[in-house]
Amino acid sequence: MFHAAKVWLVDLTGVSRDALHIYVAIALFLCVRIMWRGPWGSVAAVIMVLAAALTGEWLDHQMELLQGGVCDPAEHWHDLRNTMAAPLVLALALPWLRPRRSKAVPVEPSGEVIERRKEVGIVPQEEAVSSRPIGARA
Repeated sequence: MFHAAKVWLVDLTGVSRDALHIYVAIALFLCVRIMWRGPWGSVAAVIMVLAAALTGEWLDHQMELLQGGVCDPAEHWHDLRNTMAAPLVLALALPWLRPRRSKAVPVEPSGEVIERRKEVGIVPQEEAVSSRPIGARA
């Protein structure tokens, strides 16, 4: 069934098996990375791609044994390298692609912003105290 699905995908997309390994690896990496946004998301995504690649290669090996063919370990290693190259590059590059947080100086709100905040009742305590007329009680 796995082999039939691979043949169907190759026929449907028209790309080579090697390219399909790369595209599926990138798609899986991005899906896991989007779902896991924490600091270890890229590591989790690489592990998931590796697990999928190892499972796929094991299934390929089993199919070769069932068909009585000769198992070529070099071909399996080639597929694993092909599959893992792009996710590893992405995992290493993503931390460098994030926008850096600037140490911005807080800006004092304008008078118009303060007036709008007063209208809706959102005024910090120090502004509420300072904007009271002299002699008025709280």
